[in-house]
Amino acid sequence: MNRKRLLVLILVFVLLIGGSAVAIWQAAKHMKLGLDLRGGVYVLYRAVETEEGTDSTDKLDRAITVIRNRIDALGVAEPVIQREGNDRIRVELPGIDDQRAAREVIGRTALLKFVGPDGVTIVEGDELDDARASYDEYGRPAVALKFNAAGTKKFAEATEKFLGQPIAIYLDEEEISAPVVNAVISNGEALITNVGTIEKAATLALQLRSGALPVQLEELEIRGVGPQLGRDSLNRSLYAGAAGLILVLLFMPAYYRVFGLVADIALIVYAAIVLGILTALNVTLTLPGIAGLILSIGMAVDANVVIFERIKEELRSGRTQRTAIEAGFREAFRAIFDSNVTTLIAAAVLFKFATGPVRGFAVTLSEGILASMFTAIILTRYLLRMLAGTGLLKATPPLPGKTARTDFAKVFKYAALVPLILIVAGIVSLSARSLNYGIDFTGGTIFQLDLGRPFTLEEVRDTLEPLGLSGAQLQKLEAAGSAEGETYELLLRTPELSDSEQDKLFAAFKERFGLADEALLRVENVGAVVGGELQRQALIALLIAGVCMLIYITVRFEYRFAVAAIIALLHDVLIMISFFSFLRLEVNSTFIAAVLTIVGYSINATIVIYDRIRENLKRARKEEAAAVVNDSTGQTLMRSINTSLTTLLVLITLLVFGGVTLRPFVVALLIGVVAGFYSSVFLAAPLWLRLRSGRKMKTT
Repeated sequence: MNRKRLLVLILVFVLLIGGSAVAIWQAAKHMKLGLDLRGGVYVLYRAVETEEGTDSTDKLDRAITVIRNRIDALGVAEPVIQREGNDRIRVELPGIDDQRAAREVIGRTALLKFVGPDGVTIVEGDELDDARASYDEYGRPAVALKFNAAGTKKFAEATEKFLGQPIAIYLDEEEISAPVVNAVISNGEALITNVGTIEKAATLALQLRSGALPVQLEELEIRGVGPQLGRDSLNRSLYAGAAGLILVLLFMPAYYRVFGLVADIALIVYAAIVLGILTALNVTLTLPGIAGLILSIGMAVDANVVIFERIKEELRSGRTQRTAIEAGFREAFRAIFDSNVTTLIAAAVLFKFATGPVRGFAVTLSEGILASMFTAIILTRYLLRMLAGTGLLKATPPLPGKTARTDFAKVFKYAALVPLILIVAGIVSLSARSLNYGIDFTGGTIFQLDLGRPFTLEEVRDTLEPLGLSGAQLQKLEAAGSAEGETYELLLRTPELSDSEQDKLFAAFKERFGLADEALLRVENVGAVVGGELQRQALIALLIAGVCMLIYITVRFEYRFAVAAIIALLHDVLIMISFFSFLRLEVNSTFIAAVLTIVGYSINATIVIYDRIRENLKRARKEEAAAVVNDSTGQTLMRSINTSLTTLLVLITLLVFGGVTLRPFVVALLIGVVAGFYSSVFLAAPLWLRLRSGRKMKTT
């Protein structure tokens, strides 16, 4: 044993682990968290034009400026106000406690006008200089207005003309006051009365002072998360990440021994690289984004597994350690490259067509794939070269022998029968009852409330009945910190509710259960327009991802490989949909992310098998294609099993610790991983064999 080389290797290990730990700690401290992890409000507005022939782009830009001014007045740190498309504005307000007040300030159009008794508008909001909360002569809350020069002149003429008559004050076409003119007002100062509390007066003054929006804004989507729920989601995600990482770190050395220890070092460095990149790029980390990171931990192992299995094969063939390592990397590189590129295609399509948190998932998944390729191809190779000189690999010599041949081609007709039955049953289930679409697709409103004490669903329905919502979907949730068996939180799904209807609903719960404003943990309101768009985007994303993969696999292999791979992917998607239909699980926007992730994950495994078929056909041109399929699938079987197992370990931790928000997403991934393993091992290669029909394959 070369002790000097061993000491150097140990020093490198210590430096890599220590440096990665520091990098992970610093990245975690400076990571920008999304609304679902820190609390806040997300609103998607659509601009509704009130006049034809106007410059909508200019109006939308001016609306963004007005909204930004209002948010700055609220004192919100790090707000996000961005255009989406030609007529939409996305607003994210992190750390907001009073979500309802924030939405009121941001979204009200505040189109102010004074109208005379003859119905003619006297003064409009753009002729207003200032607005302040004040009190009238009787000590009641009011809003004091001051007009500019043009407004002062118009208002003076109107008060002289309509002396002794009422002048109505309208805000957003709603009459809020109609004071009688008792004197000519020539100084340009007026008072809006009957505004309610002083807080409402201050809110109205802020709306008017920051400027009237040039267009009316329609709320298409609203998502609000309370700080308490955000912290709980973050803690649950961290627990899931730690548990998943520990399980993978334990599994790799247990199975691959010294090779597995090298994989663990590479995995820790990988985590540091990914978090460092996310922090450097100022990426906002969301709950689906964390799920993408945790899932990529399982997928990051894949490249190392492919490499280790190839090295073991080279060792079995009689090569020395150094030559086996070099040959293993050389042979594995093509499979790693092709499989990861096809996964990146799915992630790129997801990023293009998704919105909000799901797009964050695509970003983290993509960065995870790229980082895993770097650590596997560069770092793992470097560490294994050093390890070969220490003599440690002799302690775990590979088992001699040849891979046992299983007739995968022959069992295809039986293997295809099981998923075919499931898919047909799924189609029957779908024809009898549609999928259980969430509000992301159908539109609607979700409330998550902390009722502060154990409750019964009968109490909740009694509260909802006077509001005509007794048919709402109810679900008890286990609150963080509650005693075992006690449930304090309620998830309430209703048809889409207006702002006033939401206010009445929350007021009813406050009265019945004695709640404070902080009891509203989460509110989501999604319009039917957004739901319809999401369905179209999902279908387009799947079609584009399939076409891109078809083209790439055709170029890298040949078209029959591509067709068989797409059929196998279609199997995975249909199995996921069938199980969601059987189990009546909710289909929401994260389900789309899960489907596209599994498409990338499954094609990854399929490409590894295809690469081995391509390689074996070059080496054994006279051997029957069926034997090549059997040998190739058998040679890559342990890779398929170990990669799926490590991914399942991570997903199970997400299912246990991730909470109710991520549960449909994780269940979809669990089903997809199993379906993807099955299709890659038992369907993809035999399908290619049948499409090939004895013809020679292009092997360039």
